[in-house]
Amino acid sequence: MKVTGTPRVCGRGPTYSNRHVRARTSAARAAIVCALIAGTLTIARSAVAAAPSIEDLSRLSIEELSAIDLQVTSVSRRPEPLSKAPAAIYVITQDDIRRAGVTSLTEALRLAPNLEVAQLNASTYTVSARGFNRFEAANKLQVLIDGRTVYNPLHAGVFWDVANVMVEDIDRIEVISGPGGALWGTNAVNGVINVVTKGAEATRGGLASAQIGNVNRNGALRYGGALGSNGAYRVYGMTFADGHTVNANGTSLGDDWYGSQGGFRTDWKTDGNAFTVQGDVFNNPFHTGGQARGGNALARWTHTLGAASSVEVQTYYDKTERVTPGVVDAVETGDLQAQHTFATGAHKVVWGGGYRVQTDRFSNTLNGFALNKERDTTYIGNVFAQDTIALDSDLALTLGTKLEHSTFSGTEYMPEARLGWSVTDDDFLWGAVSRAVRTPSRIDRELQFPGLLLPAPSFDSEKLIAYEIGHRGRLSPRASGTLALYYHDYDDLRTTSLANGSTFPVQLQNGMEGSTYGLEAWGDYALTSWWRLSPGLNVIKKHLHLKPGQTDTSNRQAAGNDPEYQASLRSSMDLGRDVEFDIGIRAVDQLSNPSIPSYYSLDTRVGWTVTPGVELSLAGFNLLDSHHPETGPAPQAEIRRTVYVGTRWRF
Repeated sequence: MKVTGTPRVCGRGPTYSNRHVRARTSAARAAIVCALIAGTLTIARSAVAAAPSIEDLSRLSIEELSAIDLQVTSVSRRPEPLSKAPAAIYVITQDDIRRAGVTSLTEALRLAPNLEVAQLNASTYTVSARGFNRFEAANKLQVLIDGRTVYNPLHAGVFWDVANVMVEDIDRIEVISGPGGALWGTNAVNGVINVVTKGAEATRGGLASAQIGNVNRNGALRYGGALGSNGAYRVYGMTFADGHTVNANGTSLGDDWYGSQGGFRTDWKTDGNAFTVQGDVFNNPFHTGGQARGGNALARWTHTLGAASSVEVQTYYDKTERVTPGVVDAVETGDLQAQHTFATGAHKVVWGGGYRVQTDRFSNTLNGFALNKERDTTYIGNVFAQDTIALDSDLALTLGTKLEHSTFSGTEYMPEARLGWSVTDDDFLWGAVSRAVRTPSRIDRELQFPGLLLPAPSFDSEKLIAYEIGHRGRLSPRASGTLALYYHDYDDLRTTSLANGSTFPVQLQNGMEGSTYGLEAWGDYALTSWWRLSPGLNVIKKHLHLKPGQTDTSNRQAAGNDPEYQASLRSSMDLGRDVEFDIGIRAVDQLSNPSIPSYYSLDTRVGWTVTPGVELSLAGFNLLDSHHPETGPAPQAEIRRTVYVGTRWRF
């Protein structure tokens, strides 16, 4: 859907090119939006009598308006209020996930206005922050699930089809846009996503959920209970079946897939000690052949030394194997890390280190692409330290750095400096300067194809120097908001260059540099005690270019394919005690390389709490189009309109 006019909600709408021979005209689309909004207002009027009485909103604090009093850990690796975290961080809560009606982690990430999320086909997504959102380029985002990294060091990115979580178990998702290398290491270049699941003590009892729709089907079962007098446990199992995408004519591409996953978590406490042990196994077959399978196990011990001092030790093992016709790639990871947090005088310090062993394997009988060695092992050690210094009662300076050494790519350092200023009780300003790197993968350095692609043993890390400023605060008694501005200076970005400068074969080189800059903004506005609006805006400009004398036969694939803007608006309404009505609208600008039209997306959910333990829901996604493309090379797979009915039973 190509937008050539100025978008309007009601009245005369935009003009669209009909490249995909859409069934609905722009007037019909505008009418749908107007009808939904009119319906929302009608329901709102009828709900006033049933809704809770409207309180004096001037008494609401910023914390009550936007959950800004949440404790987050991703910015400083220690608990701190979101309101005082000196970074562009957005928190997706469990309530956000439930009210949006999403059934997977990737779809939940669409709720973060500081992320780009696009679906490539039925099983594949690309997710990035601050640009580079393309399958070949989305390699600058560190993703953790309960402290376990799911970044794939062989592929250099995240395979989202194996990053599955039972969405009802998610406590919150902390999304940082901007570098996080000083604490989270290499590859935390443009952002960090930290998925935090609920402790076992919060999931006692049983829960069963199911969603059945025209495209997707999901089911999950969980049960938890006491573990002695000081602990709790839970076990769960879930299954899903995701339907196919289509081409521009609506014909199935046959890429549907399905899978299952199960796992457990235990938590218990003794005097001054807390323990967690958890694990998961999964098996996800593909209709086109092959499967992704694997599992993980994690253990964590936290010892409290005093009111502001603690030690934490964590270890995990993770194995993922992807098998497709003719190709096998697998990664095994063993990780041990420890950190010490303490406060003394004006200083809050966190320091620690870790050691990781990664073994990967890549075999290919399908074509001529191969690595120098089918199997290899990399050893990675790191140390980090960060000190938050109270310069005054309302001014704090944070200095930190991380040193990381890999037997494959050498030593990297990632320093940062952050300044946070509580201007008033309602206004917090922050600024930061950071260095981050993406280290080479084995595919970057060793992938080869006789006569076509040479190995690149000298391929170096991609580098970033980032400058950021931001504001977070209460804009009025009813509204809160966050604004972040950034300038990113990149060097040594990947190119596919002609090895001798003019003829084949080609070789991966660090031939691109340049800058990006932009803004991210989001907020909450409480119209009444039962109706809230949440807008979001993400704007990016890119100026990336080849270094003198460099070529790139891939047409700058590593630069990504990003919309210049994304805008969103979510409406959350409580219609009485038992009914919720939520609408989300997203506008995504066109992509240029390759060209993909801009589009609007309308999602909605109605939830009815039948009894305290039973909930019914009806949800729809991508309601303005029968199907549309979001990313990928031409011809793109197109994402279908989805509708489902769901139920959730707590027992």
